[in-house]
Amino acid sequence: MAKKNKIKKIKRKVRRSTLFFLIFAFMANAFAWFIYSNKVSNQLTTGVKSWKITFEQDGNDLTDNVFFEIDSIYPGMEPFQESIEIKNSGELPAYITYTVKSVKILDETYTDEDYTSDKLLEILRTRYPFQVTFTIDQPEIPVGTVGTFSVHLDWPYESGNDELDTYWGKKSYQYQQDYPDEKQIQINVKLVASQKKPQN
Repeated sequence: MAKKNKIKKIKRKVRRSTLFFLIFAFMANAFAWFIYSNKVSNQLTTGVKSWKITFEQDGNDLTDNVFFEIDSIYPGMEPFQESIEIKNSGELPAYITYTVKSVKILDETYTDEDYTSDKLLEILRTRYPFQVTFTIDQPEIPVGTVGTFSVHLDWPYESGNDELDTYWGKKSYQYQQDYPDEKQIQINVKLVASQKKPQN
């Protein structure tokens, strides 16, 4: 009889300790899950930032593909400049780059199907008596600020190359006679806004 009572006491102790262990394990798991869940939800909350970059010209919204057009070109023309405003209304800084997609000068057309953007820039820089340049006033646009992307064309009366001045001056005049409603220069540029600083 004493042996039976002893066994019952041992069983009760075992049950209590088992029960206590199970409750402790459940509480530990629940606490660990709460910590993990809170950590994950905090990471998700802090990781989401709004991203809003807009391109504007004369108050009109543009897509990232921008077209610049020049009616006529000739030696001694007034320098041409046209600008695009880049607004950063998000919560992260934006890094701006660009690629030239196509260039049409009179009856000559070059596209990115045949040339890289760097090659198209080189063509603009070396084949003509006029200079076409692109500028970004601030490649990194901080939150809440506005940057500017501009295209410039300059053809002084004497570019330093009389032969090219004469050839392209005559060609421009003839093109205007043949196609009075056509733009003499058309350039398509793709503007790229990214969250990551571009590698030099």
